[in-house]
Amino acid sequence: MTKPQSIFEMIVDLIEKAVRTEFDAGIEGPIQLAAPPEQELGDFAFACFPLARTLRMPPAGIASRLAPVLSRDDLFETVRAAGPYINFDVKKGLLARITLESLLNDPDRFMRVDTGQGKTVLIEYSAPNTNKPQHLGHVRNNVLGISIVNILEAAGFKVYPVNLVNDRGAHICKSMLAYEMFGNEKTPEDANVKGDHFVGGFYVRYDREEEAERQEWLKARPTGQEQPDSRDVDMDAAFLGESKLYSRVQEMLKKWENKDEKVRALWKKMNSWVLDGFDSTYKRLGCRFEKVYFESDTYTIGKELVKEGLDRGIFFKKDDGSVWVDLDDQGLDSKLLLRKDGTSVYITQDLGTTKLKFDDYNADQALWVVADEQIYHFKMLFAVLMKLGFQWARRCHHLAYGMVDLPEGKMKSRKGTVVDADDLMDELLEMEKEEIRSRDLGLSDSELEKTAEILAQGALKFFILKFTPKTRMTFNPSESISPEGFTGPYVQYAHVRIRSIFRKARRDMYASHIGPDQLGETVEKLVLPEEAAVVRRLCGFPEEVQTAAQNHNPSRLCTYLFELSREYNRFYHNLPVLGAAEEPLKDARLELSRAVALVIERGLSLLGIAVPERM
Repeated sequence: MTKPQSIFEMIVDLIEKAVRTEFDAGIEGPIQLAAPPEQELGDFAFACFPLARTLRMPPAGIASRLAPVLSRDDLFETVRAAGPYINFDVKKGLLARITLESLLNDPDRFMRVDTGQGKTVLIEYSAPNTNKPQHLGHVRNNVLGISIVNILEAAGFKVYPVNLVNDRGAHICKSMLAYEMFGNEKTPEDANVKGDHFVGGFYVRYDREEEAERQEWLKARPTGQEQPDSRDVDMDAAFLGESKLYSRVQEMLKKWENKDEKVRALWKKMNSWVLDGFDSTYKRLGCRFEKVYFESDTYTIGKELVKEGLDRGIFFKKDDGSVWVDLDDQGLDSKLLLRKDGTSVYITQDLGTTKLKFDDYNADQALWVVADEQIYHFKMLFAVLMKLGFQWARRCHHLAYGMVDLPEGKMKSRKGTVVDADDLMDELLEMEKEEIRSRDLGLSDSELEKTAEILAQGALKFFILKFTPKTRMTFNPSESISPEGFTGPYVQYAHVRIRSIFRKARRDMYASHIGPDQLGETVEKLVLPEEAAVVRRLCGFPEEVQTAAQNHNPSRLCTYLFELSREYNRFYHNLPVLGAAEEPLKDARLELSRAVALVIERGLSLLGIAVPERM
């Protein structure tokens, strides 16, 4: 059974026919419809710029010739040329009938998009280190990963979400060394601390001890060489070259790579504590992974690739024994691949992991959700893979996102520079609990906890996702939970309001009171401006999903859901639903409300956000 045509598809077909009729020509590429900037200009607009090259005419001339042809169709109230644009006013009864019949009679088919056509997408997100708990930056990574996976699946792609846990290297050894020195064999259970927080505490302790050693080293430098505030590369390298602590870290890393039993036993124990903590955080955020890769497994594959590249003359070895690749022909710097002692660096494991991922999935496209500070790293990674002859490297793409800041003084962090993910979620949960208690909804303790968690997660995710991924953003906790404005709770409240209407009407919000044969005739009554504005917004949902998927940009959906909620609230405040003048009109407005609730619920779910029963 074919999917019924939407208003968008019907107008696109009519434009294509009009171009053939008037110009005896076809249209190259997809036709894009948009909403005019002012509602008075029409329901939809078509910009004639894409036709100008094909037809060899100015866009305004094309619009003036097409508008009269299109205006003959019974679908339209008016069709007007406005410079290079054609503005369409659809007959409001038909707009409601076509949209709501399609949406309400088969919501799944209405909301389904098939841009992907079953193509496979491998998306890696999260990628935490096992030396510390996840922080606010990881939250943005996870939230983006969750939503992009959902949106791509909704657009018809077969998506494989995976995670890479960075569980080896010098940074991991730092927390291990600090535990050896100061841990006294304690466990997270002994300290009553979540496992990743427990291990992270020792990473902080190492940093503190190393900084103390650095200060002593600076004081001991010959007169005239003291630079107590210096953190330049040369000074840092000089200190690390003489640091007793860091030399112990390097020795521990060598022992780890040589499979020293004692070091490996400590590593496994501390990693298990952290991974248990991560699982708890992932469950709360709603992360899901098809497979989890570990750097401790993949770095050896990377080392083999480096050795292979060295044998083939793709890479070169310096006099100190370190292995490098020259990327000058790619406009990039030379890159270290193996240290002089044979230990691997960050890019080494990425080479191994990427090859393993393509061996496992051979995806049509591979995506990495990683902060924009790693843009250069991924350029190098893809360039090295191409040098090694992996043509699938052309199918690799880095989805860079901007850093996350907090308003000064809003929340504390363990070191004053990052905000712990669990602490942030707990803080928002408590803020929502206080907000709910102030409304005296009569919820039980368990209902209050559940509702507050749904709202807190919605506030957190929506606030992050409403920014385009590449934007550097400031997360404001108090602003995020506001039930007014461009926030998750505002959209969630529109859904809760509709639930309340249906409870008062004693009707099931998920089942139509009207038979499918009578639905179209009933909703044709929705012709007032407030009603038409909501219908117009509803019919655009599939296109918004498609655009969000094509651009890997969940902020499109956030904006759409906010605007739909705002249009519905305007309708609700200006026109009675249950108090409509006649029963058929009440039925029509209830069906309109039901459609809005279904789209909001579906849209929020693509963002990884649930809807509460009450708030």
